[in-house]
Formats: sequence, C-alpha cells, structure tokens
Amino acid sequence: MKIKRYILIVIKKAQLSQFFLPLLAICCFIVLALVYIFYNPKPQAVETSSQSQAHVALIFEDAGMDEQEVQKLLEIDPPFNVAIMPFLPFSNKIALMCSQKKKEALIHLSMEPEDQNTIWLASRSIMNNTPDDEIERIFKDAMANIPQSRGFSIHFGTLVCTNDRIVEKLCNLAKENNMIIVDSTASAKSLFPRIGKQKGVDVISHDVIVDTKNELKSIQDRFRLLFNIAKKKGFAVGIGHLGQDGGLTTIEAFKEAVKDAQRENIKFVFVSDIVKFIKQND
Repeated sequence: MKIKRYILIVIKKAQLSQFFLPLLAICCFIVLALVYIFYNPKPQAVETSSQSQAHVALIFEDAGMDEQEVQKLLEIDPPFNVAIMPFLPFSNKIALMCSQKKKEALIHLSMEPEDQNTIWLASRSIMNNTPDDEIERIFKDAMANIPQSRGFSIHFGTLVCTNDRIVEKLCNLAKENNMIIVDSTASAKSLFPRIGKQKGVDVISHDVIVDTKNELKSIQDRFRLLFNIAKKKGFAVGIGHLGQDGGLTTIEAFKEAVKDAQRENIKFVFVSDIVKFIKQND
C-alpha cells in the first residue's frame, strides 16, 4: 500500500509540473516586460540639423570703387552676395573676382531717391523721368559690365520705386533675363513687390541692415538681431556695405558672425537661395 501511495504522489507531482513550468515562464515574461516598460529610460529624440537649421543671406552693397576691400571680403568662405555698382573703376574686375571665388554678384542699380539728394548717385542713374529706352540701355550695359549677375538690387531709389512705369519696365527686364530683384529701398511705398508678383519675378526684401552705424559693437549687435530673426522664421536677409558706411568694420564683424553661425547651426546661403524658403512659407 505504501508503495502504491508513493507512486500516486509521484504521478500527481509530474502532472502538476506540466502546468507549473509553463505558468512560471509566463509569469517571468510578464515581470520582465513590466520592468522594461516602467524602468527602462527611453532615449530622447535628437533633433537633426536639417530640422533646426536656419539660413541667412548677406548682401554687401556699394562695391565698385575699392578693389582691395573686396579682396579682403572674398577671403571669407561662406556664401554671400556682392552688389556691384556698374560703370565704376573696378566694377567689371570685382565681378570677375566674385565669379572666381564662387560668390554671387548682383547689379546695384543707382536710382533717384525721394529727397532729391543726388550727391551719392552713381553715373547713369535711373531718374524718375528716365525714358524706357534709356532704362533698357542702362540695364543691358550694366549686365555687360557685371557679367553672370544673378539679379539686381537698388541703390537709393525711394522715388523711382513708386513710379509704376519704371518699376514695370525693370520687372520685365528682370524676367527676360531670369533675374531676381532685391528691393533694398526699405520703402513701404515700393511697387516692386506687387508688380514683381504680377510679372512672375521673385522680389526679396531685407530684414536687417547690419551697419546702420560704422561701429564694431553696433554691427555685432545687428548680426545678433539678424540671426534671431532667422531662427524664428527659418531664414533672414541682411545687408552690409562696403566703403565708408561699413567697409572693413563690417567685414571684421562678418568674420566673427561666421564663427557664431557655426556654433548656432545657422547656414549662410546666397540670396537667390532664399527664394525657395519664401515659397515654402507662402
């Protein structure tokens, strides 16, 4: 009888083990899963540079009189634009220098301002009464003087930019030559944005003039403002000047700004590249 009872106990234990081991395995799996879910720290998502990168285009206006100043500027690596006033002593040579250094040139067309102060206007400026045929001659001669220009910007021009006849003529010439327009008049009355849109021409306005004062600290502060705008909306356009309005001081501030941009994930681009960012925001 004892032997029979022992055999029955062994059989029952064997039967229980068939259920116990799988049950134990399931319990272990559940415990491990709970530990993983509640105690395993999730890796933080790393924001990629393409998601956070801002873009800045910088245009240096008033080139054409000082070749050596432009040489110092062209030693700086990132993309930027040089707006060259046509028909000046070094206009053509500077345009060729920009091409060799793979920088983007613009024609800096001189136009009549509202205050009628013509002392700073260049030769062959477009005045408010300049006829269409003369505007076309000036434009084509400027293109020949500054070859491979990507578009044109405006020197003064606060009066001319309100003249619908002249603005329409210039927009037509830009369209015919696949050019962009940089409306650097900063005038709320400028007709270039509206007429340019009607004609299918890309018109770009600037956000910041970096050298409102020819002082290094002031220019550095303006670069900071430019970068902050770019971070907020994804891109920004700045204008600096060669010559007495900025010149070597602006170039020095630009060198420092390039270092800051690398640390802050800001990329310098040509002003023509800004067109695609504007269209993405529309």
